[in-house]
Amino acid sequence: MSGFDFENIPDDEISRIRNSLMLEILAHTEAEARLRESEEKYRNLVSSLPEGIMIVRERKILFVNPGMERLTGCGSGELLGKDADLLFLTRQVCDDETGTRSMDFFIRGDGKEIFIEKSFVEILYDSSPALLFSVRDITEKVAANLEKGRLQKELERSKKMEAFGILAGGVAHDLNNVLSGLSSIPDLVLMDMPQDHPLAEQVKLIKDSGRKATAIVDELLTLARGSAQIREPVLFNDLIEDHLNSLEFKDLRKNYPEVEIVKNYASGPLFIMASKIHMQKIIMNLVSNAVEAVGKKAGKVVLETGQALFRRQRIKGYEMIENGRFLRFTVMDTGHGISEKDRDHIFEPFYSKKNLGRSGTGLGLSIVWNAVHDHQGYIHVGCPRGRTFFTLYLPLPDQAGMENNKGEPVFIHTLSDYSGNNETVLVVEDIPSQQKIAVNMLRRLGYKAHGVLTGEEAVSHAKSQKIDLALLDMNLSSGLNGCETYEQLLLIDPKIRAIITSGRETTKDVEKAKALGAGDFIIKPYSVQSLGLAVQKELKDRDKKV
Repeated sequence: MSGFDFENIPDDEISRIRNSLMLEILAHTEAEARLRESEEKYRNLVSSLPEGIMIVRERKILFVNPGMERLTGCGSGELLGKDADLLFLTRQVCDDETGTRSMDFFIRGDGKEIFIEKSFVEILYDSSPALLFSVRDITEKVAANLEKGRLQKELERSKKMEAFGILAGGVAHDLNNVLSGLSSIPDLVLMDMPQDHPLAEQVKLIKDSGRKATAIVDELLTLARGSAQIREPVLFNDLIEDHLNSLEFKDLRKNYPEVEIVKNYASGPLFIMASKIHMQKIIMNLVSNAVEAVGKKAGKVVLETGQALFRRQRIKGYEMIENGRFLRFTVMDTGHGISEKDRDHIFEPFYSKKNLGRSGTGLGLSIVWNAVHDHQGYIHVGCPRGRTFFTLYLPLPDQAGMENNKGEPVFIHTLSDYSGNNETVLVVEDIPSQQKIAVNMLRRLGYKAHGVLTGEEAVSHAKSQKIDLALLDMNLSSGLNGCETYEQLLLIDPKIRAIITSGRETTKDVEKAKALGAGDFIIKPYSVQSLGLAVQKELKDRDKKV
């Protein structure tokens, strides 16, 4: 019998072999224990990682950790064996740090969209090559960058509109002084000219040109932030109806007869504290834009009002609305829509697709923007399915405040008689041409009118001669301003009345002068009628108090 002869092996060799085998078995056992311990540590590590971990071979998912289950919202049974490509979708995202770039995302099992950042390494898994993916949720970071970009864009837009407003206010002030002659002198000429005079028609054309120029300057003034300082209770639905019944809107409808106006008003009155003229301009511009957007074809313009309550709710599209109750006014049209590129610029002055000079000045939406924000309101603009809508949110006052204001009487003045009775009026105006125009208008109305160029001259004049009323320019270029002049005049004679005027909208000095007792504020260029009515009203109020 062939084989190993164990009987002839010495005992000490057998003992050595036995010990060697025991050591090998012990080493193998210890190695297995260390491997099990290592695998256990690996499993615990992989399971405790907040990132999602998965192993993929030939696009199929072979392993996922609990982090991946939490990330995807799916259990391991739903993921194992699935195509990994189904988890990773790509989208172009524009964030504040990197600009536009491709980003990975997937849709969770609950439908929530998750942006991810992933990396991978090559490994051996079950003795075969595979890819180990590490996946991290960066949705909050992406959202924060998008919000940062949105806020930055909103800040830049606000600064740009503020700069436009400052520029517009300065230009309008200077233009109003220049336009005074063009707007006011034709009135004086026509008052002394027979109606059948051969030049009467030409003078009327000059007057009409001045009126149109003044209207454009008035729009520039509306661009100046802070111009809507005088507030009164306004019934918003009535303002819409007033516009729809105006001659201006009826003329517009003649050009677009196929456009249907649909009205969905809130039930019950909607009062807000607002500048009535600014609200009228908002309604006029949005409605006319909507009608023109529909054009000659059949279509609809929907006007809707209602109430809205927000608790720091984000409105996707333009602005974040703060807490509060708001009047909601929406103008929607079925026209050609506004491109996403244009939406970022539509509120900028002169950014218009219209023929300037024919269908508008290019200031309409800029006026809307400034007027809404002057009233601490918000604008939402969108274009879903080709339908453009502008939704404005204007703060609703507390009910107690409105009840106190609703009972205030509204005085309506007519132009039947606005002449004077030889009262003395002092014109305080630092622009000689404007001073001369005002003096001539007042003399033509039956007043004794004199003019001075500075507040100091006005004070000196009042010390030597009786004055019934002062017509004060608020923005005198040197020395005392209009408000300071009025303070000095009251020290000389507390009975002196005042009308205040300026080429700008109301300012703090205007409000201060009114608090001192000054009467109406009339903006340049003023007409004979507006000046006559203001002076007459103020002198009548004086006589009532005497």
